[in-house]
Amino acid sequence: MKTFKEIEDYATLNYIPIARKDFVDFLIDLIKDRNYHDVLEIGSAIGYTTTKLALLDGVYVTTIEYDKERYDMCLENIKDFQVEDKVNAINDDALNVFISVKFDVIFIDAAKAKNIKFFEKYENNLKDNGIIIIDNMNMLDFKKHASPKKIAFYEGKIQELKDYLSSRDEYITTYSDIGDGIAMICKK
Repeated sequence: MKTFKEIEDYATLNYIPIARKDFVDFLIDLIKDRNYHDVLEIGSAIGYTTTKLALLDGVYVTTIEYDKERYDMCLENIKDFQVEDKVNAINDDALNVFISVKFDVIFIDAAKAKNIKFFEKYENNLKDNGIIIIDNMNMLDFKKHASPKKIAFYEGKIQELKDYLSSRDEYITTYSDIGDGIAMICKK
C-alpha cells in the first residue's frame, strides 16, 4: 500500500476499523496547535493513523496492536511511508505492555469493552498538559452491522465509560461528534 486512499479503501473492503479521516485531520491539527510530540496509540489496526501522525515533523508514535495480521500490515505501511525511525510498534495486548515514558496524546481506539481498563492502565503515562482521546463513542459504523443484542451490550459499555469518566474529579472530559464520536480527557 502506497497511498492513504489505498489504505482507506483496503480497510473499507476488509471491514478493518480505522479512524475516520475527519477525526485524523482533527488530531493532526490538535498536535500541531499544542506543539505535541509524543503519541501513544492503543489499537494500531493497519497503521493508518499511526503513519499519518508519524509524518508530522517532530512527532513520534508508540502504537500497540494485538492482532498479528493487522500488526504486520501496520509495519508494512510504516515502511511504505518511510517513518520506521519515528514509530515504535508493539504486537501485544495493550493490557500486558509496560511503558514507563509519558505522552502528550494517548489515543485509545481498541477493544471498546476494555476502554476503562486501558484508561486506568495508561493514565499515569499522560503528561500534565496532555490529552487522552477515546474514539468510537457513537459507534456509528458498528451499529450498521451488529445485532441488536451486541449494540445494546456496547452501548452499555459506552455508558459505563461515560459514568466512570464523570466520576474522575481530577479530569475534565468533553465529548464531540468528530469522526465516530470522541471523548477528550484532560487533567485539571
